[in-house]
Amino acid sequence: MNSGRASNTKMELLAPAGGVEAGLAAFQYGADAVYLGLKKFSARADADNFTLDELDALVGYAHSLSPRRRVFVTLNTLILQSELAAVAQLVGPLADLGVDAVIVQDLGVLRLMRRHFPELELHASTQLAAHDRPGVEALARMGFKRVTLARELTLDEIRDCASVPGCEVETFLHGALCYSYSGLCLLSSHEMGRSGNRGRCAYPCRDRWRAESVCDGPVTALSDQARSGFAFSMKDLALGEFVPGLREAGVACLKIEGRKKSPLYVATTVDYYRSLIDGTAQPAKRTEREADLKAVFSRPWTKLFVESNQDKDVADRDFVGHRGVRIGTVERVVKSGQVVSVRFETSRALAKHDGLQIDIPGLDRPFGFGVTDLKAVGSTRGSLEVPAGTHVDVPLPDDYPTVPEGAAIYCSSSQQVKNRFKVASPNLKAFRARLGLRLDAELSADTLSLVARVADRKAEIERRIEGPFEVAKDAAKMDGAARGAFEKLGDTRFALEQWSFKNPDTRFVPVSKLNEARRVLCEALEAEVAQRARARTDEAVANCAPGAAAPVSRDGLRWSVKVDRLKSLSEFGPEEWAAMDEVVVDISREPQDDLDRKLRKLSERSGRPIRVALPMVSRGWEAKSLESKIALLRGAGFERWEAANVSAFGRLTSGLFDLATDWSLYVTNRLAAQQVIDWGATRFCLSPEDGLDNMRPLLSEFGEHATVIAYQDTPLFVSESCPYANLKGGCPGPARCDYERMDLVSHHGGRVLAINDRCRTWVVNATPFSLAGRLDALRQAGARSLRADFVHKPYAPAEVAAIFRRLRAGEPVAGHRGNFERGLGGE
Repeated sequence: MNSGRASNTKMELLAPAGGVEAGLAAFQYGADAVYLGLKKFSARADADNFTLDELDALVGYAHSLSPRRRVFVTLNTLILQSELAAVAQLVGPLADLGVDAVIVQDLGVLRLMRRHFPELELHASTQLAAHDRPGVEALARMGFKRVTLARELTLDEIRDCASVPGCEVETFLHGALCYSYSGLCLLSSHEMGRSGNRGRCAYPCRDRWRAESVCDGPVTALSDQARSGFAFSMKDLALGEFVPGLREAGVACLKIEGRKKSPLYVATTVDYYRSLIDGTAQPAKRTEREADLKAVFSRPWTKLFVESNQDKDVADRDFVGHRGVRIGTVERVVKSGQVVSVRFETSRALAKHDGLQIDIPGLDRPFGFGVTDLKAVGSTRGSLEVPAGTHVDVPLPDDYPTVPEGAAIYCSSSQQVKNRFKVASPNLKAFRARLGLRLDAELSADTLSLVARVADRKAEIERRIEGPFEVAKDAAKMDGAARGAFEKLGDTRFALEQWSFKNPDTRFVPVSKLNEARRVLCEALEAEVAQRARARTDEAVANCAPGAAAPVSRDGLRWSVKVDRLKSLSEFGPEEWAAMDEVVVDISREPQDDLDRKLRKLSERSGRPIRVALPMVSRGWEAKSLESKIALLRGAGFERWEAANVSAFGRLTSGLFDLATDWSLYVTNRLAAQQVIDWGATRFCLSPEDGLDNMRPLLSEFGEHATVIAYQDTPLFVSESCPYANLKGGCPGPARCDYERMDLVSHHGGRVLAINDRCRTWVVNATPFSLAGRLDALRQAGARSLRADFVHKPYAPAEVAAIFRRLRAGEPVAGHRGNFERGLGGE
């Protein structure tokens, strides 16, 4: 039974606000809510973002509108230990301003907010990679009211997630797509030191990549043209036609991506989808709105996998960047005197100062230029504007490339659209976030007694204004005057939401006395609210400080090994097993037949316990097989498990077992460490994205619980989009596909290996992540447990054994160190 939202429930339209004007544009053109970032700790650090004063004004403005609009704040980055106190000091004002929700990725921020600011509504960021029902169930139990689902889900998977009781789901509706599952992309971080998990992505997915080999051989399966292209550059998501289906599925909120986009983009996109959600768009008007949107910013559109996970038309191999709305095709290039023009028939009205772009083979981006002049073919005079259907000559700039006949022409900037979507500018200085004031007043012959409360701040004060007060000539008029005086709260933080006035002796208070009483009362209440806010923030900050250092262990470093192929360990001997604490086995690749017997045999041979690792991603079509394996192994008595995603907390819900978390459940601060321990984890794995300086306080305080990855082919991308199919221009189908691995080189020189795992792509660095030369530094920092991973790549058993021996001996093992020395960097 589907217990999610009813199909006729109003869906929220959520728009991006990279700055104040974009927020105003969103509300003006029909958004129900906006999401925005502050100057720090935002996953779009390069957007304008908001100061607290700007946020205060926008929240006040949004809440003053009818119907009331909502404002969500994104704190959706990983937080380093040194930043925790600053985050606590930031969350306090968010609670004080009464923002409608906070969007969170970091588990430490989750803990901070639930313990110290429980009134703030929590939304799970798509950075948490929630991709199935168990993940949503787990996040709901963790305290999230809403979960933003991974973009990759099908409509059936979305429907399943939306049926989780007590938790709303939000899906992306429109905008740019990451190649990787959000939150699981480390390419920018490891290659360039700019972490997407820290809001600093350098977008290497938009680079041109060249295939150097396929399946360790020559790239004979790819044509010369297909060997180089934008293998990871995704088209833009556009799900307009699926709005009814998303509503029927029970989706609570449809989200537009674009906090780095212009207010004009926000206005046109919101206007377009508002009409689709409301069902007010007639076909002609819908086409017009769609064209307006594309003229402002648009890559080619894709529905991604909403209909089927088999859809492969999701990437744009040939070009990157803004295209625009297609308005014609090059007929020819003409020359008149010194002026060279491109001639075409425009399907859209065109004006001077519009922008055009032309697809030119061989260029990475469409060739763009401004319309400096317009001349209808056959006319001797230029025009300021020509209507649709006109054959027109538009001058090319001096540096124009060769423009082939038949090339597509796009309008990439439109004066008409800019004029049609003006953004009003209300006086935001007149608005601020208000606290609901409940006021009880009682008047007697000698005293005006006042009790003021701000319920959601647990603040209450009492004040008495001394009389004497005469008998009123008109009691009803006195009641109205008293309420009117206390409603005049414009310069304060308060708005009167509840009023009680008792005047049994029908006494009269002069207006001057009422105004004095209001001033005294509000000043005292402001001070009380501020004091409580400071006390609460101070308590939260104190909880962020590093805990006492654990005693330094005199024992040697403990090792574990993680594999996804049991045969990888077949060359291990007594010496290797003796050095090992446990064996971690990712069960996603191994077939179920005899899996329990094979794992018991491995445990017997090694003399070490087996930890069963659940996969980082497990989609709907994989769920039955995975759950069957879990049931088999739990029934066989396997008690050690590892979670690589929040969905594991939804699958391992009962019984006694020893739980660990993998690096993809990021622990980069002490509150995140405490959170996973509170959830029952006996140990957690620190992220290979992290740096030594940030690891030190975590290892010092949590050394017994923390594991450091010393060797790994770290996944840089985890994607349902196939780079081989993207370069080839289509998917031949699994039965005819000869792609297993592909070596790729970017035009910046970055080298990666793309691995096909049952049509899911894992992209790893050409060389492994290796801390082989830094074991002493880790030991001194407090590390006690190290792990070597041999997953994704098909290692030969002898190679696994040899690498493990060198690692334990502290001998060099070729590889890179990611951010280990340089750190993740400040916000």
